[in-house]
Amino acid sequence: MKKIVILIAMMVIIAGCKDKKIDSSSNENLKKSIETVKKPLSSEKRQEFEEAMEAIAMSEIGNIFKDAAYPEGMMRRFKDKLNGKTANEIIAEGNRIIAEREEEKRKMAIERQEHIINEIAATKERIAELEKKRAKAEQDKESRRQFAIILSQFSARESSYQENVYQIELTVKNGTKHTISKVIFQCVFASPGRSVPWVRAHLPHDIPGGLEPGEQATWVIGAYKFEDIPKGRDDIVLTVTPIDFYGEDEKAIFETTFSKWEEMRLEELSQRLEKLKKEKLKVSACTLRRYFFGLFAKKDRIIMLFIYFNPLAPLEAHFPHF
Repeated sequence: MKKIVILIAMMVIIAGCKDKKIDSSSNENLKKSIETVKKPLSSEKRQEFEEAMEAIAMSEIGNIFKDAAYPEGMMRRFKDKLNGKTANEIIAEGNRIIAEREEEKRKMAIERQEHIINEIAATKERIAELEKKRAKAEQDKESRRQFAIILSQFSARESSYQENVYQIELTVKNGTKHTISKVIFQCVFASPGRSVPWVRAHLPHDIPGGLEPGEQATWVIGAYKFEDIPKGRDDIVLTVTPIDFYGEDEKAIFETTFSKWEEMRLEELSQRLEKLKKEKLKVSACTLRRYFFGLFAKKDRIIMLFIYFNPLAPLEAHFPHF
């Protein structure tokens, strides 16, 4: 008999709990019914209930500007969603909303990760192109050095009808591996102690028959009128530098250069690549966490983390597809 009484009492209590629902017919009823629904819950269940209520409230925020202008609409939607629900139903609805929100964040994280992976690939490709060009520029620079100016001198050329005409004599040696058909020289006429030269000019010179690898030649390069070279000075020095070369097919060779801008760009891309790699690890960890935490109940998550995941090892070692 005693057992029957206890059983009936328990059924009454359970029935009473099931009957406790949210009443949102008015603000006063809503406030009272929420407290009534929360009162019999355990501390853990009460926390779940409050988290669910917060999730439901946040889910009803639509257009923030529209809701700010008409907050009654947002409050009405919130009340309608709560009305007639028990604590368990509120918790279930909150969990559903939280799960949807987490899934959306997980998808966004995956999309962000894919974007980062694509950007890493593109950045690596661009870095490889610049490094290849820099290597080629260094190789071409070294080849240009192999074309030696052994002697350079100039002299005034007497002319009865034209003044300030000079001819340049050059002795050169082709130490490159290419036959040279044409060279463009930069000629600088300057005096020691003066920061600005008298003349800076680019002079082309076609080589009849070309200059084969290892050959040496002496040329007298044309007659050029340099009006800015002052007369009567004996301290003027000529410096000749070959800047452009053309091969046997008259196509430019040794032309690759690597500018300061390209050097800076390469440095920027290298720094960007390191940032992208760190961001990829961060996003991968975020994606993994959202995926993993969605598999287990809250109380099991910490235990499962240490069973299945060694935090000291790289993420890729455990989950390569992330």
